[in-house]
Amino acid sequence: MKRPIAGLSLPPAVHQRLAGLTLNVQTLEGLSDAIAIADLTQPDMPLIYVNSACERIMGYAAAEILGRNCRFLQGADRQQPEIADMARAIAARREVSVVLRNYRKDGTMFWNELRLRPMRDDDGTPTHYLATSRDVTACRDRADRLQRAATHDDVTGLPIPRRFLARLEAERAWSDALMLLCCDADRLRDVNGTYGRAAGDAVLRELGRRLQAAAGSEAACRLAAGQFAVALRLPCGADAAAVAAGLHRAIAEPLALPGITVAMTVSLGWAVAQTHTEPAEAVLIRAETALYAAKAAGRGEVRAYDPATERQSRRRLRLTAELRNALTQQEFVLHYQPKVEIATGRIVGLEALLRWQHPVFGLQSPERFLGVAEESGLIVEIGAWALAEASRFAAMLHRHGHAVYVAVNVSPVQFQRDDIAALMRRVLAEAGAEPGWVALELTETMLADSSPRTAACFAELRRLGIGLAMDDFGTGFASLQCLRSLPFTEIKVDRSFVHGLDRDPVQAAMVGAALGVARALGIVVTCEGIETAAERDRLAELGCPVAQGYFFSLPLAGEDLVRLLDTHAVLPVAEACQPLPGARVRHGHG
Repeated sequence: MKRPIAGLSLPPAVHQRLAGLTLNVQTLEGLSDAIAIADLTQPDMPLIYVNSACERIMGYAAAEILGRNCRFLQGADRQQPEIADMARAIAARREVSVVLRNYRKDGTMFWNELRLRPMRDDDGTPTHYLATSRDVTACRDRADRLQRAATHDDVTGLPIPRRFLARLEAERAWSDALMLLCCDADRLRDVNGTYGRAAGDAVLRELGRRLQAAAGSEAACRLAAGQFAVALRLPCGADAAAVAAGLHRAIAEPLALPGITVAMTVSLGWAVAQTHTEPAEAVLIRAETALYAAKAAGRGEVRAYDPATERQSRRRLRLTAELRNALTQQEFVLHYQPKVEIATGRIVGLEALLRWQHPVFGLQSPERFLGVAEESGLIVEIGAWALAEASRFAAMLHRHGHAVYVAVNVSPVQFQRDDIAALMRRVLAEAGAEPGWVALELTETMLADSSPRTAACFAELRRLGIGLAMDDFGTGFASLQCLRSLPFTEIKVDRSFVHGLDRDPVQAAMVGAALGVARALGIVVTCEGIETAAERDRLAELGCPVAQGYFFSLPLAGEDLVRLLDTHAVLPVAEACQPLPGARVRHGHG
């Protein structure tokens, strides 16, 4: 529809103003923004012109718009504060810009960015308003989504923890006690991996819904991944443990998804505010501590907050920080315990044992810190240092003519996270050590992971010439098949089989069987924990080639061990012991 501006009943000054703005009909019709002109000289200020963009945006034909006040676009939504702002500006005949909700002919709402500018005659009297409109719904929706994302979880729609806590503090005026519960969907990763992330998101949404629907629920939030928190009112005299157990049963019910039913396994920890004024955040921290205790106890467990657990948690955090500092300050050292050829008393190998030279508490054994090092992942860095240091020590010994190998314990955590073969290539090259001068001791528990990656890593280490010893043999997952299929060069019989060996024929038979199998497979056996001459002598009778323990030597600092080797010391030997015919002790692990 053509709308010639000249056809409008406009004062000459207004025509001149429009011309000055180059608002001819071609310009107005070519604009993507809606343009409308309202006549202030007529009752109710009707619209006397709209362009094609106005028809498109509003959904009305020009004939349905002209002659009407633009307020009809607001529908019944007349309580918007922006409408009052416009009314005041129009009454004062001044310019105004607002963003308000308008409604199309089909009833759909859109956000209208509206600017009204008065147009004046020769006397300066406002006679018309020029309105420009733009549909900013998409921008507004995007901004709303961003704003909501800053305060709410995008999967469950629950508030983020900061908003959750702020709401509790703002609305916490009830007389009941505040009870906070934290839960974690234990198998969420399995759901994502088996059924897809959409199924995992459905589980999260349902878990959030169940928490919100719980009796006494005031608010809930998603903390992280599959972890949630819910705040409950705990009436005076109520049994908090029973409340927690009831909630646990409700949220752990199987979840029906399209085509599948997911069994929910949920761990839960809870805490109750000690006073009505205790900050909600402090209660949440205690509930999270209880959750971690529940997860440590196994899947699907429920635990109340226990101050002892918090003390342990603080101790772990403090010890983790100290271990990081110990790495930086080079406080870790290696001590070495000799492995002795029973028949001759000669030192044929060494086991490197990690120690921490604490600046306050002195020399610390691994039992003091190893668990925290593995839990925090610091064992990867500590273990890499130990391998490098042991390789340097082995190279130094061989330069001084001592043909002994050094065995280093490798943590399962380090084995899983690190590329041990690549690490050994690097540390051996840096130390100038031959692969046969170093061996790795691996616990039986590591063999529970029989993945192709593990087998390939074992094979690569042996291809390099590095020895592999199965530590603590007889206490874990090892089987005869493992000994046949994996390229071990040594097994170390655990001290629990050696203690009292001379008095227990059953233990002697078990050790004898292990020696027979190892001999058939060409694997050296080292028995650990020898503390008496009687134990040594019995092992010699059974044909054990190598042993270590306090009977022979305590773990020694590097310089003390070098002095021992320099004196060509022969450690205690059984008088009646002679090497078995054909028996051979490997001095290295090439």
